[in-house]
Parts: sequence; C-alpha cells; structure tokens
Amino acid sequence: MRITIVSKDPPGGRCTLYIRYGEAIAEGCGGAVRVVTPGDGADIQPPALLAEERLIAPADGLILSPMDVYTGIAALGMPVAGLATLLARLEQVEADFMEGLSS
Repeated sequence: MRITIVSKDPPGGRCTLYIRYGEAIAEGCGGAVRVVTPGDGADIQPPALLAEERLIAPADGLILSPMDVYTGIAALGMPVAGLATLLARLEQVEADFMEGLSS
C-alpha cells in the first residue's frame, strides 16, 4: 500500500502524528511511507495523509483520529481481519503520541 504524508518541514505535532500513523499502516498492510512537503510539489496543504493517493480526511475537520484512518483504509478494501489489528495499532500510536506530549 502506498502511503503519502504531506508534512511541514520540519514536521510539527500533527505532521509527526500522521507520519507515525503512516508507519503503522505500512507495517500492518505492507508498503512504504513517502513524506513530501509543499516544496516538493505537493498540492495539498500539510498535514495530510493519503492512502493509495486518496486523501483521508479528519471527521472533525481538524485532526485525524485512529477511526478516521481505519475508515479510510477500509474504503480501499482491506480485509476485515487486518482492519481490527490496524485499528489497535493506530490507537496505540495515538496514545503514545499523546503521552509524549504530556511528559
């Protein structure tokens, strides 16, 4: 699976979270993460996460949640068994990220 993260350079908070989500997706689904910046010709403003070139948008309009990413990946046809594992990984990524912010 192709995962593209549109990030600021250097990445800030949400960009870093999206990169970590991308790494979890690539690990769980196979594939690679590519990080691009608007200077690389990306026509989408950061932060953004694309799976197979399809933008996964945050439901709240602000920040991607594990469920947003799960829903976006599910729409691409990933097998259900893999989705449950992926959601757990994404939730752990978010928990670890938030813990890092509070310490």
